[in-house]
Amino acid sequence: MSASNSTETILFVDDNQALQRSVERLLRVEGFQVILADDGTAALNILNKEGVPDLIISDVAMPNMDGFELFEEVRQRAEWLNVPFIFLTARDQMKDLRQGYELGADDYLIKPFEQERLLLVIRSKLKRRAELQEHLNVQQAAIDAAKRELSMMVAHELRTPLVSITMVTDILSREFDRMEVNQAKEMVEMMHSGSVRLNRLVEQMVMYVQLTSGALLTAIQSHLRPSYMREAVIGAVDRARQFSYRQQDIPLRYDEHDPDAQIMGDLAALKHALAELLSNAMAFSTPKNEIEVVQWSADHRVWLTITDQGPGIEPEHLARVFEPFYQANRTHYEQQGIGIGLALSQGIIQVHGGTLELKSRVGVGTRATVSLPIWTKA
Repeated sequence: MSASNSTETILFVDDNQALQRSVERLLRVEGFQVILADDGTAALNILNKEGVPDLIISDVAMPNMDGFELFEEVRQRAEWLNVPFIFLTARDQMKDLRQGYELGADDYLIKPFEQERLLLVIRSKLKRRAELQEHLNVQQAAIDAAKRELSMMVAHELRTPLVSITMVTDILSREFDRMEVNQAKEMVEMMHSGSVRLNRLVEQMVMYVQLTSGALLTAIQSHLRPSYMREAVIGAVDRARQFSYRQQDIPLRYDEHDPDAQIMGDLAALKHALAELLSNAMAFSTPKNEIEVVQWSADHRVWLTITDQGPGIEPEHLARVFEPFYQANRTHYEQQGIGIGLALSQGIIQVHGGTLELKSRVGVGTRATVSLPIWTKA
C-alpha cells in the first residue's frame, strides 16, 4: 500500500503488469491508496487479510479466477456489499458487458480507456458511496436512539407498577397489625392500580406480538360471533375506566341512534380496540371535559365516533400516531404506556373489515371514527 495520506483505497485487479503499473502511478498521483492483484484469487486473499477497500476495479478475463467469479465472491459477503465494483474489458469482449451488468456491476470501462474517464468514474462512485454511507450512518443513529428510548420506556413502564406493588406489599407485611382500616385500604388500592397498569401493559405486548405474527387474525376468526355493537361499546367503557385508573371520573355521554345494530366479530378483541381509543380520550381530558360517543348505522356499516375536548394533536404528530411505539409529546403530557394502543386498535378493527380514522384540531380536541360491516340475518 502507498504511503499517501488519502483514506480512499482502490483495489486494482488485472493480470497485465504494464497496465497495473500505469494505473497505480495515475491513482497515487491523484492521492489514492492502491492495492494490486494479478487475479481474482489473489484479490480475495488481499480482501481477507487487509480489509475492505473503498472501490474495486477488476479485469474480466484473468487466469485462476476471472472478474465475474471475483464479483460473485465479493457480493456474497455482507460487509463487502456496499463496495463499488467496476469491470474492465477489451473492445473485442463486448459480450462481457451485458453479463457484468446483469450480475450487478456498478460500471464498466472499455480498454484502452482514457485516464480522465477512469478518474471521473472512480470519483463519481466514491462520492455516491460516501453519500450512501452518510445516509446509513444517519439512519443507524436514529435506529440506535429509538432502541435506547424504547428500552428505557418499556423498562420504566414495567418497573413503575412493580415498584409500587413491591413497596406496598413490603409495608403491609411489616405494618399491617398497626394500620388503621383506611390506611390498609389505601395500600390495597395502590397495589391494585399498579397491578391493573402492569396487566394492561403485558396484555398490550402479548396482543401486539400476536397481531404482527398473524396469530391474532387466526384467533379472531375462530371467535367470530354476531354481537350488538352496544355490547362492545359498553364493555369498552368499563375497560377504559380500568385502564385510565387516574382518570376514572371523566364524564362520558353515549348516544345510540341504532341500538339494535349488530356486527360479526370477536367481542373481546373489539372491546379491547375500543377501550384503547376511549382510554386515550380519557387520558387527555379533565372532569370538566365530557367525552362524546355516538353510534349509528349507514351504508351497510355501523359507525362509532369518540370525541374528546382535549388539547388536540399537531398535524406532524397526527400523521404518525398509528406507528407502533410512537408517542406525541410524551414528556409534556406524561403519558402512560409504550405507544402501541392505537396500532392495536387499528389492527384489530382492520382484521374485522373495519376502518379507523383520527382527526384532530389543536386546542379543540380529537375525534376517532370507527366503521365496521353491519351484520344482518340471512
